[in-house]
Amino acid sequence: MFDAEWTFVYTFLLGALGLALTILIGRARRWHCYRALALFLTALFVILAGPLIFAQFPTARYVYIAAIVPAWLLLFPCFYLYTRGLTSARPWRFTRKSIWHFVPAIMSCVLSVSLLSLPESDLQDIFFAEGDVTLATEARFTVRLIIAVMLFWPVQSLVYVIKTWRNLLSYRRQLHAVFASTTERELGWLGVVLLLMLFTWGWLALTLLQDLSSHPTLLREGGVAILTAVTVWLLLYWSLRQKPGFDKIYHLTELPAVTDTVTGAEKEENALAKYRHSALSDEQASRIASKIHTAVVTEQLYLEPDLTLYKLADYLKVSANYVSQTLNQTLGQSFFDYVNKARIDAAAELLVAGDKTVLDIAMAVGFNARSSFYKAFKTHTGMTPGEYKKKQQVSP
Repeated sequence: MFDAEWTFVYTFLLGALGLALTILIGRARRWHCYRALALFLTALFVILAGPLIFAQFPTARYVYIAAIVPAWLLLFPCFYLYTRGLTSARPWRFTRKSIWHFVPAIMSCVLSVSLLSLPESDLQDIFFAEGDVTLATEARFTVRLIIAVMLFWPVQSLVYVIKTWRNLLSYRRQLHAVFASTTERELGWLGVVLLLMLFTWGWLALTLLQDLSSHPTLLREGGVAILTAVTVWLLLYWSLRQKPGFDKIYHLTELPAVTDTVTGAEKEENALAKYRHSALSDEQASRIASKIHTAVVTEQLYLEPDLTLYKLADYLKVSANYVSQTLNQTLGQSFFDYVNKARIDAAAELLVAGDKTVLDIAMAVGFNARSSFYKAFKTHTGMTPGEYKKKQQVSP
């Protein structure tokens, strides 16, 4: 069932997971999202323990088989709840509603109990016998449960993958509504890990389907082990460094309403629907828009690398929701895009006027990373800084 020569990889990963779990104990007391991560890593620990158990503790193999049933069903729900915790605008906590995510895993314990209650001979026939076997009624019932779980798990996983992906997209829009610099909060690594997880599980499924092959290959035997090692190490490396994206503004009351940039009638209608109950008049919005331009562009508030919507609102002495509504509905831009447009305009002048390096210019106009400057410059001008400078130098 498992390749003995790759057992050392899984054993090494188990040690890394165990160390990560001890680190999370302290963090989980403060942030509930780390509790979800700890549950995810625990389920992963159980699953990855298989090669070691089959190689060193064969008498415990049926206990392991019974344990991986709820472990698999915990995996993607816990990963989703972890992302919910990282992306929540308020300190996220486990609630009664969270229990619903664990119902399939809890119900699968029935299968685990059914497995462990069977005679060892029946278990041998179910999992390791070759050819047709005759099973008792209880064993046949257990086999049906196993098949049901095997059919349910891909569906459950796909649902949570979609939910996680949508949550990340929504989170990104929320970031742009609040922060002018989002480099450390983007959580792009979660998408990478999610894709690696899907690819690994897909590869594993193909490997299991090809178990009857008489010519095993390194790709088949070691592929899952290598993919799993890469995925787990990237997950641990990033997750142990990551803090919730909105942790610095948890003390504030509420995030402003989030809308996309107004670029058409449908988006404008959606924006109006979000702000339908707002008391902000067109005249007030126009005055606030003028104040925003004066503060951000004329008074160069964009130079502050950690500028947020709330700092701008406090500077203007205007409600954060009113500032957000004005940006989205009147100016047709998110806070992120508006501030970075001002930065890029200033950077464009510096590129043409002097001999400063791109990094110096990026820092001079308020960016805190070269990569974010390049990305913003390309977004607003359609060119890289180097291309823009060359074009301006050759222009008459």
